Amino acid sequence: SRLRAILTSTLLPPPLRPSVPSMQHTSRARQMSRSGCAIAAAPWRRAGVAWRLSLLALGALAQPRGARADPDGFLVMSTPGESKIMWLSLPENGDFAGAVPKTLIDTGLKAPQGIAVDKKRRRLYVADPDAQKIFAYQLSIVSGRLVADAEQITICSGIESRWVAVDGAGTIFFTDEPQNRILKVVADKAMRGMVTPEVVYSDAAEVNKPGGLAVDNFHVFWTNKHFGQEAGSLVRGSESPLSGGDATSLSILAKNSAKCYGVCIAMGNVFFTDSEKALYGVKKFGGPVAEVSGALSRPRGCAWDGDGTVYVADRGAGAVFSFASNMHVISETTLTKAFEIEDAFGLAVLTGAARHLFALPSALLAACLALLAAASAGLLEH
Repeated sequence: SRLRAILTSTLLPPPLRPSVPSMQHTSRARQMSRSGCAIAAAPWRRAGVAWRLSLLALGALAQPRGARADPDGFLVMSTPGESKIMWLSLPENGDFAGAVPKTLIDTGLKAPQGIAVDKKRRRLYVADPDAQKIFAYQLSIVSGRLVADAEQITICSGIESRWVAVDGAGTIFFTDEPQNRILKVVADKAMRGMVTPEVVYSDAAEVNKPGGLAVDNFHVFWTNKHFGQEAGSLVRGSESPLSGGDATSLSILAKNSAKCYGVCIAMGNVFFTDSEKALYGVKKFGGPVAEVSGALSRPRGCAWDGDGTVYVADRGAGAVFSFASNMHVISETTLTKAFEIEDAFGLAVLTGAARHLFALPSALLAACLALLAAASAGLLEH
């Protein structure tokens, strides 16, 4: 009854002012009722609700996403040669034509490589191997522009890390390449600065000059830059293994390349790059490894936009490429040059809740609203 009241008050038109029926109309109505020809009001009201919900569905599907005040999201890039962090708004139609990367950070860094964005807390993490530090910056959106706070926070120091990742809980994961370690700092300690990291994996054969890093709240994925065909080109481990980095929690997902760099997760798929020209893909829990593209030139980091696109930094070509990542069967595909940026290396994406809402497939959204319409029609019958 409560749902009926809500639907009736919000979706049905206001009732007409009651009027006193004439004797002629009353008599005719009685005659129609006796003959079984009376028309119930409820079906018409139910049809009205269903019609209005259908209009709401069409409105939701047709509403231009670009009408919102802020962009759908931002792509953040590192350029080690220029000691900068850059950004671009994610375009509504995926077309970066005419887009020129803008500077986010141009002081206080030496050679920033791996980057990660904590979407919930709007924090940017930067691995700078030349400075041997992991830095953090608070991000904000001002008039549709991405802005980094002037304060640079040092998370930890004395570690030659080239890659960093952050999970949904805000825990930061990063590599210690010379020492063959995967480290982490939990969220509540991250912004205090200069903390001692916790060792996740160390002294494991599957950690051999670790390259790119990605996390999904349960597992940590990394590539190896040394002896990948023996140690594993791509490895999956637990975010919280047993004491001492229990090796039984490790799974080698690929052994197809000796030296690999970037890695990113896109739903059930994991994509990773080698040092020369190739981009590969494999399912998160294993399976055949497929070459997605062999037409790159020194590919490095990659990042998923939270919708259906993965971006890949190509350092040799001085550009960022994109491709549709929602592959049921991972296979070769064509990469599109999104925009040019010199010395592209690390990539990260900052998206908001609005983008994830509209990332629902249109057919799914329409089906949900159709079910709601059918349910409301049934509810109003009682």
